[in-house]
Amino acid sequence: MEIALGPLMAQVAQQTSGIHLLMESLRTGGVTMMLIVLCSMGAVTVSIMTWLRMRENSILPKTVSKLLDSLPAFAARGDISSIQDGLNGDRSVLGKLGQMSLSGQFANKQECMEAVNQKAREELHQLERDLPYLEVMVSVAPLLGLLGTTIGLVGMFSELGRSGASGGPDMTAVAGEIGVALRCTIAGLFVAIPSVVAHTFFVRKLDNLAMKLEARLHDTIQTFYQHFEVQRAPSSNS
Repeated sequence: MEIALGPLMAQVAQQTSGIHLLMESLRTGGVTMMLIVLCSMGAVTVSIMTWLRMRENSILPKTVSKLLDSLPAFAARGDISSIQDGLNGDRSVLGKLGQMSLSGQFANKQECMEAVNQKAREELHQLERDLPYLEVMVSVAPLLGLLGTTIGLVGMFSELGRSGASGGPDMTAVAGEIGVALRCTIAGLFVAIPSVVAHTFFVRKLDNLAMKLEARLHDTIQTFYQHFEVQRAPSSNS
């Protein structure tokens, strides 16, 4: 039984040591370290919210894609009401833009494309509305780490200028200040590097979604105006 408990106790001791080191880093880092921790929490929150918002299945649902894929067959028969009914009330980006594309409220294909493209830009802008906060984390976290490093160096030189009981500087205190400086630098980079990766990933993902959305809507509008001639109602002045 003692042999079985040995590795377990060693693992618990390691975890306790790691937690103690983390708490010691937070304590010795002071306000700067706490600000870096807040940055890390903000970066994680923004990343989770953006990931949930940019899920492809919620922007380009398969059900809506299947409806739009069936447009040529229904348009050839001259009746797309079933597709319009299926799109009605759909709150996804593709669903809303698909409704707009098949509404017949535009006089010609060019006017429809311009209006749909404008609406698409607005929808995509909503998807990326939290990314500027992630950019802020990328810039601020290393600067906070540098600030903490500078504060630690100031403390180190202050300790070097003091005399201990033996007439020299207290090297234990000096080493502690060096540790504070290095911990702040590491913490700042630890927040900034994943934030850069996350920001790049989301920007690329948004570009990919925009390309897919544009291609899908272009085909939808093209098919619609090939089969249906939309005319404006005569104005009252004519």
